[in-house]
Amino acid sequence: MNETAASAHYRTLRERIIAGDITSETRLYESALTGDLGTSRTPIREALSLLEKDGILVRERRGYRVRERTLQEVLDYFDVRGALEAAAAEAAALRATELERAQMSAMLQRADAEPDEATRARIHDGWHQALHRASHNDALIEFIARAETLIALHRRPWVSSIAGTAESQAEHQGILDAVLARDPALARSRMAAHMSRARDYQLQGLTAAEHP
Repeated sequence: MNETAASAHYRTLRERIIAGDITSETRLYESALTGDLGTSRTPIREALSLLEKDGILVRERRGYRVRERTLQEVLDYFDVRGALEAAAAEAAALRATELERAQMSAMLQRADAEPDEATRARIHDGWHQALHRASHNDALIEFIARAETLIALHRRPWVSSIAGTAESQAEHQGILDAVLARDPALARSRMAAHMSRARDYQLQGLTAAEHP
């Protein structure tokens, strides 16, 4: 029971941290969280320990705080995420079911017809998650999620990304075409190029935030 509760509290706290509701200036205490989340100390302690293990929290003399990321650390996580995304695209070209291929195609068709860029960005983000699932590799899915979480801790000063743009739509379609053609090498190379461009775009935003 405690393990299930700990996992639920882990997800809740991680979502609050990513959303910016919990910042590096906030101190997290077991006693306060038990009242906030309506639970006992044991699952809270386990959830905090998991967040610390993932590199999201830092333990202090009293309580925990969100770990702040340096520019270089964020870029390193981008590189890791890019390699994992490329591997996921390669695996999806080999393992995606017909239903998954149809679902990914429908998502990009919906994005192409969507006039609002912010909505397209959400569809693109969902498309990446669908591609991850189509890899049928739980380890890849887990590590991509961790990399995305660690990147998101530094994202708030620069919220824009290439997601939702016409260029991103075209790149996603190219990746999907390779997946539908069951060409793993092409799917990997196209995803690697897409993630490299995303990294360069984010680097510009990060540098501007660090040196306004």
